[in-house]
Formats: sequence, C-alpha cells, structure tokens
Amino acid sequence: MRRSRWKESEIEDMLRELPTLKDDRTKAEVYARIHDKKKKKKKHWIPLFAGVASLFLMVVLASSFIIEKKGTTSREDSGSSGKLSLSESKEMADLDRKDSSNQEKSSEDKQEAQEFSSNQAKIETKDKFSELEPRKGEKEKTFEQAIYQDDLKNASIITMGVPDDQMNFIVPISIKLKHHDESDTLNQLVNQMSDIDEAQYGLSDYFPLDIKISQGNDINTAHIDFSEKSQLLAEDTLFLHSMEETLSYNNIEKMTFSTEGKQGARFAHAGYLKELDIPHQKKRTYLLYQRDESSPSFLVPSNMGYRDFEEALQAGKGEADIEGISPAIPQDLKWERISTNGDLVTIHLSDQAVIENSEETLQALEAILFIAKDFGFEKVKFENAPIEEVGKLNLTEDIMVPEAPNQVN
Repeated sequence: MRRSRWKESEIEDMLRELPTLKDDRTKAEVYARIHDKKKKKKKHWIPLFAGVASLFLMVVLASSFIIEKKGTTSREDSGSSGKLSLSESKEMADLDRKDSSNQEKSSEDKQEAQEFSSNQAKIETKDKFSELEPRKGEKEKTFEQAIYQDDLKNASIITMGVPDDQMNFIVPISIKLKHHDESDTLNQLVNQMSDIDEAQYGLSDYFPLDIKISQGNDINTAHIDFSEKSQLLAEDTLFLHSMEETLSYNNIEKMTFSTEGKQGARFAHAGYLKELDIPHQKKRTYLLYQRDESSPSFLVPSNMGYRDFEEALQAGKGEADIEGISPAIPQDLKWERISTNGDLVTIHLSDQAVIENSEETLQALEAILFIAKDFGFEKVKFENAPIEEVGKLNLTEDIMVPEAPNQVN
C-alpha cells in the first residue's frame, strides 16, 4: 500500500491554523436534529420501496400474460393428444385461480348464454329432424278405425248399431274384446249395451233396451222377448234397424220374437212377426257422421240401397242435406273404370286421383271397402295408385274387406 506523504505533526499544525468554530446549540438541540434526519432518511425509503414493488408487480403481470398466451397455445397444440405437460398443468391451475374472481362475476351471464344456446340447438335439431324424416313419420301412422281379420287372432268383436243424435241413421260402433266362445256372444253383447256411453261419441242415449236377448234354436239365431207395454213395439222401425245392424256383425242371421214368453210380437209398423231374417248384403253406400268438432267421425251406412257397386261408390261422394252427415269419398278420388272377377272388385284409378297417407284418405278407402262388403265382395284391388300405402293398407295388393267399422277402444 502506498504510504501517505503527510506526517502526523504536520497534520496537527495544519488543523491548529484552521479558524475557530463555535456551536452554540445545546445537546438537546443537536439530538433532536439528528433524530429528524433519521426520520427524513426513512421517509425517503418509502417511495423507493413502493416503486420497486410496482415494478415487481408489472413484471409479474407481464409474465402472467405471456404465460397465458403460451398456455393457450399449448392447450391448442395438445388438443389432438388430449394430454398436458406437468408445467402446463401448473400454469393453467395458477391462471384459473387468478381468474376465479372474474369468472364468478360473469358466471350468471355465461349460464344464461349457455341455456339460450342449448335451447336454440334443440329447436334447430328438431327442425332438421322434421325436414329430414317426414316420410318415416308418415309410414308409422296407425289411424284406421276399421277392424280386419288380422286384428282378431286373439280377440273378438262386439258391434252395436246406435242411432245418431237425431235418430236419422244407425251408426255401427265396434269394440274389440279378448277372445271368447261364440256361444257367449249374445251375453257379451248385452253386457256391452249396458256399459256403452253413447254421449261421448255424439250418439243418442239408446242402450240398454227393455228386452231380453237370448240364443234361439241355433247359434246363428237371436231370440228377443218383449214386455206387453214395451215402447220398442211402438218405435219398431228404429229398433229393428238397430238390431239388424247390431246382429249382422255378430254372425246372427235371424231374430225370433216373443211377448212375455208367448210366441210372436205385434209391432206398430211391421205388424205381427214371429221371426225376421237379417240381410247381410244390403247394397248400401257409406257416408260420414260427426255431430260436432269435439266428437269423433264415423262411417255410417245409408238408409237406401243401390243397383250396383259403382252407383253406390258415386253416391258416397254426394252431399246429404242432413245435419252431421257428409260425403265419405272426396270428389278428387277419381277412377276410370271398375271390373269384377268373382269375389274381387278392381277399381282402376285415374291419373288425377288424389290419394295421400292421411286419415281422410284412409277413411275414404275404408268406406269403399265397406261398400264392396255390402255388395258381397271379399277383396278390393286399387290399380294405378300414386302411393303404395295408406295407413296399414297396401295398395299394391288385393285388400280383404274389413270385419267391422268404427272401433272405439
């Protein structure tokens, strides 16, 4: 180390030559001065510390922003594999904690947005489904009311002829039951007459009747016993039409009568009768009956017969000046010609024939089938149909006529 060129004696001489300095302050004033300097010195450190802290916070936020961008990119890049690295998972966890307060504030808005999106998606999906699969829904329609032979593998039918609410027509109402012995058909019929609620179908409150019904001399005969004062003897036209319609669908071919056990009955219009055959081929047309919009629509046979099948078909398009009655066959269901071969009748439809897979078209086709049944035909063929199926009817094949109309259960 380099030695100083000044000697101690020389330094002392120089200090003695300096002017004399005198401090008039007391010890207390000097101490207070020193104390104030210390406080000022501390105050100078406060803004410095605050500045350093602010700088540190800015660095942290900038780092977080960079990490967030990197983390997002990393998640996007790792989306194909579905995995995240350990460091990425930690960074994401830190970010999630930092953003938790903001997420809580906006959670309600996000939830509403998600619900709206979900509902909108459901509506769009439903619309797309309706647009893409209308044909599938049409094929699954099962709106026919008639009962066919294939429907009776493990069941049987009870049909009742019920007058309409104005008592102008007899409306056949059919109920399908679990299979029963044919010898018990009349008992089942009596039970159904007691149970039926005609009002719900827009029909007259007609059943039960004040008569006794039992089996006659054979299984195809029904015996009816009246009381002497039975009102049905006076209103015999409506009663006999109702019983003919009822029993014809239940394989009964003849009615026999008695009055309080004595053979025969005297009717006001039909006169004295011991028995009456039930015709099964009345050669009628079929119309539609509906009391009002809240009541179901039923096929109903006409009260008069026709010369041939085609005339009866054309009559099914006619307007009836009777309340609740309308045509069963629409005007736009057109045909060019009709041919017969034994128990088969073929209807050659025109190119302009309008046939759709709808309840209205099916009801029209079933009206045609029942008209054919009334003329003794067992099968109907529709040639040149624009579609292959209406309900369960296959228009490319011979169709067996139904067993009974207007099923209500």
